[in-house]
Amino acid sequence: MATNRVYEWVDERTGIKPAVDYVMYRRLPKSVNWFFTLGSASLTVFLVQAVSGIFLAMGYSPSTAAVPIQVTGADGTVSTIISNEALESVRNITQNVFLGDWIRGFHHWGANAMVIVVVLHMLRVFFMGSYKYPRELTWFIGVFILLMVLGFSFTGYLLPWDNRAYWATQVGINIGGAAPFLGDYVATALRGGPTLGAATLTRFYAIHVLILPAITALLISLHLFLIIKIGISGQPKYREATSGEFFESASLSGKKSGKAFFPYIIFKDAVVSVAVVAIIVLLTIFVPVGNTNPVDPQNNYDPVSGAKLDPRPEWYFLFLYQLLKIIPNIDLGFFVLTSKAIGGIIIPTIVVAILFFVPYLDRGPKRHPLNRPISTLVTVGILLGIIALTVVAQIENPGDLNQAGEKVNIEETWQNIGDKKGIKPVLNSNGAASAANTPAAGAGAGAATPAAAPAGGAAAPAPASSAATEAGLKVFVANCTVCHAQNGKAKGIGPNLVGSKNAQDETYVRTIVRNGKGNMAAIGPDRVSDADLDKVVAYVKSLNGK
Repeated sequence: MATNRVYEWVDERTGIKPAVDYVMYRRLPKSVNWFFTLGSASLTVFLVQAVSGIFLAMGYSPSTAAVPIQVTGADGTVSTIISNEALESVRNITQNVFLGDWIRGFHHWGANAMVIVVVLHMLRVFFMGSYKYPRELTWFIGVFILLMVLGFSFTGYLLPWDNRAYWATQVGINIGGAAPFLGDYVATALRGGPTLGAATLTRFYAIHVLILPAITALLISLHLFLIIKIGISGQPKYREATSGEFFESASLSGKKSGKAFFPYIIFKDAVVSVAVVAIIVLLTIFVPVGNTNPVDPQNNYDPVSGAKLDPRPEWYFLFLYQLLKIIPNIDLGFFVLTSKAIGGIIIPTIVVAILFFVPYLDRGPKRHPLNRPISTLVTVGILLGIIALTVVAQIENPGDLNQAGEKVNIEETWQNIGDKKGIKPVLNSNGAASAANTPAAGAGAGAATPAAAPAGGAAAPAPASSAATEAGLKVFVANCTVCHAQNGKAKGIGPNLVGSKNAQDETYVRTIVRNGKGNMAAIGPDRVSDADLDKVVAYVKSLNGK
């Protein structure tokens, strides 16, 4: 066969055949059952994530630059909303790229599957005592892989840069910022600056697509090498031998009398891996992935769905979120430990440390869970606690509510509009999305901002006179349209800038922007530079014909 000739050609030049034969035909204990397939399933999902992630990266833009879009609501009304390049690039992948919705669905549901399968794999290893000698290093690397998976989940969740992603990340960073003594440094390092904004997005993107994949691939390679070299422990028996030579004798016996990896064990691995991928495909088909409204740092009521987002993390972090509500602050006299510091930093750090050093905390030779009652009961108790906290968090979660207190799914509303092609970019005279190249300025960039659209649904015309005025409009759109419409009229939060004597006073405008007043927070030069402030002043003056 041609395949054999190619293999022989490669072997003749590399000598790879002995290594392949050792890997494929090595013998594993007869007690290896379906539970032992979770490791291969984890590797399969990682590959799904890697491949789908590469295709997503080809069309994704990690930018918070403002992009005006027109949204046609269910009642037919048209609103002009200030979105951002990151969110619109994700929307473009989902709606316009060939199989883009499938690729995004694979990546989204694959991320959820990765968390579930890796955790189940870790639990299998723990309950079967597979972390004991001589597999301690394999366990250490497995713990690091689990942390990498959680890191993937945390950094990837922000990338769509919609309102839910923004606020979920804000919650996570605030928890990290509660770390005793180092909290401010941790929060600043995560954000890339004083506020959650453009620097945060690019930092998370780089970590998600460059740093974490490289580290994870290295850890998985080392993990597989150790598994192949040392072998799989097999399922322990309740009546176990306890002599000091048990481990080595059991390993030698298992390798001599067990089943070959190919074709017996690999068949089970393939069945489970295909089943996991099939579940991901089914979820992609029947539960499509959507987005909420664009980022709104004020978390106002979404003008499209009429609801306000309920800020909360993804489901696998909900137990931690709920734990913070239970734990009180502790006053030590000279220092106050906040609930965020205790529940979000100290307790998780202790749990991870215990998890890491389990092989040295449980040094006994017996591996069956019933022969290790203390560690088994403690672990079961922790699992039940995590499940209970997650369920309570889901029950207590009010969800996205409108002003009447009614529950509204913002993501579903935007998904329906997108499916009906009711979201379109506002194009300029050149046919390009206007303000698409607006530089992102801190957390205000890309906020959800419905402009007051004139009759017929057209976008509100922007006053234009000089180059400074037009440049000022871009800065205004990126930073001020949370409270003011693009044409300067009030949106119920900020005052009307049209016809205002104060708005015609350059000194007054500069003072209010820098110092704040009433509901308006101060905007420092780290978010809007002095040069950009000059442009905003010129634009505001132009609203009054000055």
